[in-house]
Amino acid sequence: MSSPRPAFAFAFLAFAFGAHPNAALAEAGTSGLAGAYLAAQAAVSAADYRAADIWFTRAAQLDSQNTDILRGAMIAALSLGDLPRAGALAQSIEALGAAEQNTTLARTALLAQQKDYAAILGLQSAGATLGPLLDPLLAGWAHIGLGQMNDGLAQFDQLIATKGLEGFGLHHKSIALALAGNFDGAAKALGAPPAGFVLQSRRGTILFAQVLANLGQRAEAAAVLQRPVGVGDAKVAMVLAQISSGAAVPLSGFEDAASGIAEAFYSVASALDEDTSAAYTLLHARIASTLRPDDTDAIVRTADLLERQGQYAMAADTYSLIAQDDPDFVTAEIGRADALFWAGRETESLDLLRALAAERPDDLDVQNALGNGLRRAKDFTAAISAYTSVIDLLETPIPQNWAVFYSRGIAYEQTGNFARAEADFRQALALNPNQPSVLNYLGYSLVDRGEKLDEALGMIKRAVAAQPEAGYIVDSLAWAYFRLGRFAEALPPMERASLLEPVDPIVTDHLGDVYWANGRKREAQFQWRRALSYGPSEKDAARIRLKLELGLDEVRAQEGDPPFPAIGQGGL
Repeated sequence: MSSPRPAFAFAFLAFAFGAHPNAALAEAGTSGLAGAYLAAQAAVSAADYRAADIWFTRAAQLDSQNTDILRGAMIAALSLGDLPRAGALAQSIEALGAAEQNTTLARTALLAQQKDYAAILGLQSAGATLGPLLDPLLAGWAHIGLGQMNDGLAQFDQLIATKGLEGFGLHHKSIALALAGNFDGAAKALGAPPAGFVLQSRRGTILFAQVLANLGQRAEAAAVLQRPVGVGDAKVAMVLAQISSGAAVPLSGFEDAASGIAEAFYSVASALDEDTSAAYTLLHARIASTLRPDDTDAIVRTADLLERQGQYAMAADTYSLIAQDDPDFVTAEIGRADALFWAGRETESLDLLRALAAERPDDLDVQNALGNGLRRAKDFTAAISAYTSVIDLLETPIPQNWAVFYSRGIAYEQTGNFARAEADFRQALALNPNQPSVLNYLGYSLVDRGEKLDEALGMIKRAVAAQPEAGYIVDSLAWAYFRLGRFAEALPPMERASLLEPVDPIVTDHLGDVYWANGRKREAQFQWRRALSYGPSEKDAARIRLKLELGLDEVRAQEGDPPFPAIGQGGL
């Protein structure tokens, strides 16, 4: 998801320093205030919050009255979860007469960490605001923290009466009532419309089951957790075990008003997730995970937001915050392995997955993650072995298991064993007949091999119907027409695929071939040159260069393909 840069970033810095500003940062220290400030801005442009923190701090030491510098240092500190320093910087900014919403955010987060509920209410009374959702949530929990339960519930009721925010009010009211021992009231709040969206989430479903269990309705609680949200979920399994054993069932992570305030920040991070920049959402997720260090959902969301911004090393470090005895530890370790891979630490990523798989040989998710890691590293033979371990663990495959057969099929296809690959793809389709990725991969493979072309074309058409905006699938449709010799029919979907995937080397190369087949040779050569600039594989690049040198007709002749028909005789 693309997102606007923070307000204090300058657009030219991305050009001046490039996507990786480390070299510029290394030199900036000799340039005084201007160098430190520019290095900080370059780090912000690259979403490198650690570097931004270092350079804004250095700049602030040189000019402690510059509110732009102090604001940048405050945002960097918040992004790293350093609430004491962010709060202190916010106070300095306000003392200079430059208070704004982010200073209120930083000060409120620190006051929540200090459990200074009266001061939170004091900020609001003085006119500081964090928006129509967060203000009532914070006020509600601050009142509850001061022992003013009725005033706190009144704030949640205010949200319940606000169109579009009802579910948030009901969710927080249910937590407050449950913490007060009023589980009957909590259950009613969770079950009241429109709180259904809360119960559709893993977090809300677990909370509802815990509330029902505390009401003595253990069978009902177990039934809630046996919905699809609970399939293969370690945390759900843990709560189910508590329910079935007759043991006490505590509310996960909720103890007092401080944990309620953490939940408020998590709620806002969840609400913002699809509607604003990852950088801004990160502030709320990081505050939530800092206020509640045991909240694995907040930690995972924080790591995910860092990954979206390309900060894979920071994301890996964030995943590592989840304790080994946490039921979500395995999920976090799989996420950490993915982040390490994208951070360029492939060996470390695979070592982590191999160790995890050796410790948990019967864990489907772990073995599947190992297969994915090996396939990503192009060790397809080892990936096949890992995926086979997963399939062997399946008693009877269910529709959700289509992906492991699809993944093993890809690995087989990459090793040249197409017979086994096709069998796995067809098994995946037997489990999920309309899965567009499988339809596309098998259809494209058959087209590329010149086999079962009519069936392959039908598969690809079904895939396009399911995902008409997926450029790589539209490309497959065009390529199927091309391989069938229907060159004029190939042109419209090929041009559309190029619009959907404008910098993909394979799609651009295919567009050149289709243009050539339709007699548009100069346009074909232009597209092949474009394809070379997009970083194709060396094998593809060599073929493109040969086409530019000899023309597609000669290349096809060398490869044993028939010549194109003359224009007017099937070409156009």
